[in-house]
Amino acid sequence: MKFWLSARLLLLLLSLLLPVGPISAASDQSVGFFDRLKTFFHGAPPPPLPPEVKAAGVAYAQGVTPDKQILDFTEALRSHDGAPMKSRLSDKYTVENMMGNGSASDFFMQAIGRVRGPEEIVIKSVKKEGDVRVVKMDFEFKDHPTKQRTFKFDSAGKLLSANFFVILARGA
Repeated sequence: MKFWLSARLLLLLLSLLLPVGPISAASDQSVGFFDRLKTFFHGAPPPPLPPEVKAAGVAYAQGVTPDKQILDFTEALRSHDGAPMKSRLSDKYTVENMMGNGSASDFFMQAIGRVRGPEEIVIKSVKKEGDVRVVKMDFEFKDHPTKQRTFKFDSAGKLLSANFFVILARGA
């Protein structure tokens, strides 16, 4: 036990002393101390899934009035790429059960690349609750049951919250 504690302390001290270079030649960001520490203890984040062969279709359920902002959001969502989604997230975007000081928008962008895409997205309802639009969407899969998700958008059409994915606490 003492050996492992000493080894981790030594590695921690070495990580403080080692120089940090840029992530890549095309990036002006550098890896910070806490990023290296997180990677040391938890490993590198998993790579995103490959793009879908065929992007999901988007449809409105009967009786639902088409909404351009919602349609634009689903178009970006179905691309299975988090980068175009960042501009569609509100500054107030939150992720339920997210712990730590991480960025909810960065977490969303990483998760969007890890979630398998559906065959079709059906917009079931768009309801206004004050300044917030609550949108229910069905995500239909070929070999899995349909999943209904709720998205909340601000008056500018930016995402405030969603139950698109769930953070589970293990060992609690």
